[in-house]
Order: sequence, then structure tokens, then C-alpha cells
Amino acid sequence: MKKLYIKLVGTVFACFFLIALLFSNKSFAQAKAQPLPLRQVNGIAKDSTNQGVIGATVTLTSSADTMRTSTNEDGVFVFRNVKSWVFTLSVSSIGYAGKVISGKYNDATPRLTLDPIVLKEDTRMLDAVTVNGTPSIVYKTDTIEYRADDYVVRAGATVDELLQKMEGMEVGNDGSLTVNGTAITKAKLNGKEIYGGDVATAVQNLPAEIVEKIQIVDDYGNTAARTGIKDGDPSKILNITTKASKSVGNMARLNFGAGTLNQAEASANLTRINMNQTLTFNGTFMQTPNGIAGGNSSIGRLGGGGNRGGRSGSGFGGGGSGNASGGESLRTRPSFTYRDKFGSKVEFLANYAYNYNDNNTLTDSYSEMSTIDSNDVRQTTFTKRNADNLNFGGSHNINFEIEYNIDSANFIQFRPNINLSNTSSRNTSTSLQTGFIHQDQFNNSSNSNKTPNIDGTIAYQHLWLRKPGRVFSAELTLGSRINDNESIQNNTIRYYLDDTNTVLKDSIVNRAINTDNDQKNYRGSLTYSEPLGAMSRLEFNSNVERRGYDNARYTSNIALNGTRSVVDSLSNVFDYFFTQYRNSVNYKYGDNRSKYSFSLGITSVNTSLVGEKVSLGTKTDQDYFKLIPIARFQVRWSSTHALSVYYRGNASEPNFDQIQPVRDVSNPQRPVVGNPDLKAAFTHSVVGQYGNYLPNSRFNYNLRINSSFIENQVTSNTVIIPDAYGSKKSELRYINISGSNNQSVDYSISKQSADRKYNLSLSGSIDKSRRVAMSNNIKTFSDTWGFKESFGPRINPNDWLEINPYVSFDFNKTNYSIGRNILQRVWALSLDGNIYFTKNLQFGYALSKNFVSGIGTNVTNNPFVINTMLQMRVFKNKGSLQLRAYDLLNQNNFINRSTSEYGFTEIVTNPNSRYVMLNLSMNLQKWTGAVGRGGRDIRRRGDGSFY
Repeated sequence: MKKLYIKLVGTVFACFFLIALLFSNKSFAQAKAQPLPLRQVNGIAKDSTNQGVIGATVTLTSSADTMRTSTNEDGVFVFRNVKSWVFTLSVSSIGYAGKVISGKYNDATPRLTLDPIVLKEDTRMLDAVTVNGTPSIVYKTDTIEYRADDYVVRAGATVDELLQKMEGMEVGNDGSLTVNGTAITKAKLNGKEIYGGDVATAVQNLPAEIVEKIQIVDDYGNTAARTGIKDGDPSKILNITTKASKSVGNMARLNFGAGTLNQAEASANLTRINMNQTLTFNGTFMQTPNGIAGGNSSIGRLGGGGNRGGRSGSGFGGGGSGNASGGESLRTRPSFTYRDKFGSKVEFLANYAYNYNDNNTLTDSYSEMSTIDSNDVRQTTFTKRNADNLNFGGSHNINFEIEYNIDSANFIQFRPNINLSNTSSRNTSTSLQTGFIHQDQFNNSSNSNKTPNIDGTIAYQHLWLRKPGRVFSAELTLGSRINDNESIQNNTIRYYLDDTNTVLKDSIVNRAINTDNDQKNYRGSLTYSEPLGAMSRLEFNSNVERRGYDNARYTSNIALNGTRSVVDSLSNVFDYFFTQYRNSVNYKYGDNRSKYSFSLGITSVNTSLVGEKVSLGTKTDQDYFKLIPIARFQVRWSSTHALSVYYRGNASEPNFDQIQPVRDVSNPQRPVVGNPDLKAAFTHSVVGQYGNYLPNSRFNYNLRINSSFIENQVTSNTVIIPDAYGSKKSELRYINISGSNNQSVDYSISKQSADRKYNLSLSGSIDKSRRVAMSNNIKTFSDTWGFKESFGPRINPNDWLEINPYVSFDFNKTNYSIGRNILQRVWALSLDGNIYFTKNLQFGYALSKNFVSGIGTNVTNNPFVINTMLQMRVFKNKGSLQLRAYDLLNQNNFINRSTSEYGFTEIVTNPNSRYVMLNLSMNLQKWTGAVGRGGRDIRRRGDGSFY
């Protein structure tokens, strides 16, 4: 009955979608028989610097019309329902001389785009008055836009130094970028990926002088970008638009360096930009110890921006480093990007990158994990572990994007991707456990892995030119992923009698594990938008996704003479298919010019999981169904003042292993028993974002609120069972449980004064969460409170001095129903900046002092780290010679801690972080302006791409 109901609902949605298509075709046929509809006039008002003029008054008059509107934040204006094609247009704005144009245009054209209207400054204005109609920050639908010229940086600066000047931006030493606390995942230049989308490469190499606008975009994918129909959660991307006067040029950035700890680094970045054409080569080589201060991430830079680690947490003590290990690493990564436009119809983008890593890591860790025994008593296991891991191998990544604009109504895109990797590793570790579980484990293993991945997506879109807003698109994705893995394990386990040192038994295991996973993916989607009026439309979306898995894992015992024998009980062979149907209908009101806009709708999700576990002789056939609301609301009081609230719901079904009702002992130390009665988990989230920028005061503040809870969360239930040798081990089971939730508030406030010589930035966050889990069949929970406050002024009182103090306080308190409670406080103080003694001589500094409580005490908790740099510009200011000294006091020792509802793990490192680097860098570049065909003005899209 349940399956019949699910199929019936799916059929109803399919019929609804087909009726909408038939209705659209009928409307189209009727439109053919009717006279031409009322027309539309588009245009743009610009100033003499090619910038759009905001808020200009535009009046259209004719024998049948008198219409008036204003230009938007891009200087664009639109008149709809124009009755006569003979009209006069007048444009006026404060600070500019008015302009009037008139003419008679083609009566058969349903839509007219006028040539750009250039307004000249009104010379009658008083000299003491400066009029700039474009604010520094503009809020658009799904986009925050920064005007680059309003932020002053020194000659030769790169984009990351420009971003540091902008409100809400934080750039790490590794080139990572966050905006109002949210990480940026991809980089684009004029609307297309550059350097394979790598954010760090883009911001650390592109020069700031060519940037016109910085855009932070909520990206819902390629289909949503063209249709406006959004599905799923967005990722945030960086889009850099170039100035029209510097959209053509060549750039070469070269760097060579050597250090005192057997370090070597080199990089080369060659970039050619010609409007829509981009050609890049980027290569890096780095040999360095792991975990050292600074991370050598500033290679290839001319400026002093490499000393901002105290602000971004790049290993200046207190657990701030992302790589808590000793050992050495060798990394090399050549990459290539080519983008071009062939004629007026075809655009092409290709990326290739090769990554090679040879990484030896040494780690020491300590953990305390608790559970509840059968007598309802908390028991704790203490573990000391050290490991030596050697990982090496390479991967090839190739992807293309080919777009063909068939005509003004039809568009097709093809995106193939290829990934080929071959990696190997050798690992040794010692793990000493005491307390509730008392045993020693000595592991020695090797592993090799080959993974070819191939997939491709083809997308088609059709626009109804006589019915603006009516859009149809289809997308098909096919993919294949093969994972061939072989692992050799030589493990010894020593069991003790309770808490004594009496050895009960030694278990020696020498096994080979061969894994062959073959995955096939298929996905198809249809979207359709039907306009219901000038400001509203109905959106339909239907997609189906099917993933097939063919998995085999064979475990063999290795005898002393090297022969192998398969162990059936430790092997696992299973095949299954996962299928998901999503159908949605959504009503949307508003557009980019609307003060208010909202979306209301519903999505049905129907999933099916069918498979067979060949090695155990079991079969699975599970269906899940869920209705998910769609709700979004946005209000824009102005281009600099906006509020948005949206609800999102995500359903996630159990995976194949979690619903198998039999014991899987392919890992004898951690057997798994699935639960066939598991329900699909569902996460409810409400997100609100508010931003306001006061241009006259240069005052900006942002607020983000997020609340979520999980219904029927699929969680593990770790049960302690007797071991075959008289000790204990953990058995993993699964159960649905509700109660996990999270609430968070993030805010940022910034004030700039004295022509942005002083930038005061205050940011903070408050988090409250509860996580529920199961331990030994007993429900457990952890409650966490987190509070963080930071204040980071950026002070540039004159041309030769930069002072950037920073202070933050981070408070975290977690109460566990099992395990001990944790209270951690971190005060972080830092000061960084630059002193320019002469035009060619620069001194950079970064001082950091942390005060940490509530974490391990066996290393320096409160390090004082001093980094310095002395730079001399050479070769007529086209190169620089840098001497960089890191961690002069040799105190950059730290602990990384991870916590869970069962306890915590601390990973300790004590590397030699004091070292000196000598670098020679070159920066060669030349930029010119873009030129339109036939002497016409340059026309660009909102993302910076050129028509």
C-alpha cells in the first residue's frame, strides 16, 4: 500500500508538469495568432569613467506614453509596455549634465537595447563638492558587490591585499577567504573560473590594479544561474570583474626561495587576459617541514601581506595551526587554464592540474573516551598513540566547459570531467589503551589506491522571446567511478587482565584486503518557469538520480611462506542501487528591482534503496517519502540595505550498510550490525541575513542567524561486547534518534574614516547546540555554548606606516552526559603591519601572543611568536628580494583538540618552527583597455563578461 501511495504521488507530479508544458505550448500558439505585444526598452547610463550612474532619473515621452523610472545599482534602466517606437528619452542626475536623445526605431523589434548613454560631469558644481553616485557596497539578489576603487592599496598589491581592506573580509596566509564568517569555495574572473577555481591562486596572483568590482555570490549552480530557478543550498564564490581600461594584458610572477630547515620553494604564474579570453599557467614546488609557522604560503608575493597569520590562525600557537604534525612534505602542482570565445556563439573553458604529494607525518595524540557499562556506570578508556605515516602519489584533473548559443532563444552546454589518481602509503602506529579497555595495538600497514573518475553533464535551455520569463531547461549527467585498493596489514594486539599488567594473550594478524568498488551515476532534471505577471511566475522542477554500486572486499590471511587464503567471514560482497525522485512546484514573486520578493512552494522526495549482500545472502528493499517546504523572503530597502530569510529542509536516507540486519565482521575489531527499520533523517533549518551599508558614513554592519534541528537522526550506537580473547571490543549498531539542534548568531560591524585610513572592524558569534547520541544502548547528549569576539582595526595614517592590532576572545563550554565537562578560553593578541623606510625598502612584522586555558599542559600553552620580513625592491621596482624570519623565540608549539559526546582527542606537535627564508620574486605585467568592435562602446554583463 505504501509503495502504491508513493508511486501515485510521483505520477500526480509528473502529470502536473506535463500539463504545464502543454499549457505553455498552447499559449505560445495563441501568441502567434495575436498582434505583437507591447515593447520593452533597455539602456544603461554611465559616467566618463565607464561606471554605471545609480539613481539617475530617466523619462520616456511619446505621443502615446509618458513614463519615468530610475537606474539601478548598475546604471541600468528598463521600460516595459512601451506603446510607440517613436520617443524621446531624457536622463538627469545630480552632479551630471542632463542628456536628451530621440529617434524612431524598428517597429517589429519586441525588445530594444539602446547604446550606453554617457553623462558628463556638471562643471557648474562647486569645486569643493565631490559627487560619487556609486556606493562602496551594494546588495543585490544573491550578491554583495564591492567597488574596488574606493579601497586604496599600494602599487604592486595583489587582490588579497585589496580584499583585506574590504568590510567583512578575512584572508588567511594560505589564501583562504571568508566573508562575514562564511568560507569562499571558488574563484571566477569576469564570470568564469580562473586557475581551476582555486581561490588562493587567484587572490595571491592577480593584481589589485585591474579590479573594478569584487562580487560575493550565492551560487546555486549553472542551471540556476541561467534560469533563476534555485534548488538546494548555495555555495559562496568570489567573482572578480576587471576594469574595462585594464581588461587586456599579460602578467608573469616568479619566485625562488630557500630556507635554513632544508626548505626550497619556487613558483611561476603566467597569465594572459584579453577580455573574455584567458590563458594561464601556474606552477608551484615546495619542500618544507610540516607544521611550521607561516606555512610558506606567501610565495610569489611582492608585498608584506605574508605576515597576517596572527589574524587568520596560521600556526601562531594555541591550536591555531591546521597541520598539527611533524615530518616533511614535498608538493608540486602545475596547472593550466584556457578560456576563449569563438565568434558570437561558442565559449570554451578548459582546466588541467596535476598534483603530486610526498608527505611524511609524525603525530602524537592522547584521548579520553567514555561509555556507560551494563551497570549504568561511566567507564573511560585512555589512549596514547603515536604514528608515522608516509603518503605519496599524484592525480590528474581535467575539466572542460563548452557553451553554444544556438540563437537568442536556445542554449546548450557540455561539461566533461576526468580525474585519474594513483596513491600509495606506508603506516606504522602504536596505540596503548588503559582503563575500561586495556590492550596494546601495534600496526604496520601499506596501501595502494587507483581511482579513475569520469563524468559529463549536458544542459539545454530554451527561452520564449515573445513571453519574457518563460524558460525551459533540461540537464543530463552520466558518471563512472572506479576504486581499486589493496591493503596489507600486519597487526599485533596484546590483551591485559583488567587494569593489571598481566598479559592474557597476543593476537598477531597478517592480512591482505583487496577492494574493488565500481559506481555508476545517472541524473536527469527538467525545469520550467511560467510567468504569471510582470512580477510573478510559477516554477516547476523535476529530477531523478540513480546511483549503482558494485562492491567487493576480499580479506585474505597471509601465511609465513607468502601464500594467501580468502577468509569468507571477513569478506564483504554487495551490490545495490539508490534512486531518488525530486519534484517541486514553487511560486515566486519579485525580481532584481523589487523591494520585496518571496518564494513559496513544496518539494516531494521519494527514495528507493534496493540491493543484495552476496557474501551474507541478504536482500534489501527500502522506500522513503518526504514533503519539504520551500520558503524564501527578501526585502531590499535600497541597494545597500537588505534582509533575507529562508527555510530549507534536507532529507538524508540511511546508507546500505546501516540497514543490513546481519553482523558484518569484515573488521573483527569493530563488527557492524545494521537496522532495517531505520527511517530517513530530516534536517530543518531557518536562516536569516541582514546587511546595511551607510555610504555617507562608511559604516557597514551584517547579521546572520541560523537555527536547525534534526528529526530521526541516524546515529551510531556503540555497544561493548566480549572479545574472543577475554577482553572487550566495540560493536557498531544504528538507531534513529531526535533532539540534535543548533542555534547560532554571527555579526560584523565596520567603520571607515579619514578616507579609509582607519578601518575599525568588530565581529563576533554566539553558538548553542545540543548533540544526542547512543552509547551502549543508553541515550547520551552534549550541550555546547560558544562565544567569540574579535576587534581588528587596520590603521594606515600615512604612506609609510601600516599598523594592524588585533584582539580576540574565544570561549567554549561543553557539558557531556558521559565523559568530563570541558571549558576552554583563548585570548589572542597580535600586531602586524609594515614600515616603508623608502620607496624600495620595506620592513614587515607580525607579533602574536596567546593565552590558552582548558587544553593540554604538556606543551607551551601561551606562545609568543615573532615573525619579521625585510624586503628590497630591485630591477626598477619589478622585483623584490625578501629575507623572512619566522618564530624568532621558537615558541610555536601547539595542540589541536577535537571533541565528541564521548570525550576528546588531543594531537600534539612540537616542530622546529624557527627558520629563515631568502626569496627572490619578480613581477612583470602590462595592461591596456578593451576595445569594442567597429569603434562601438564596450558592453558587459553583470558578472563582468563581455558581449
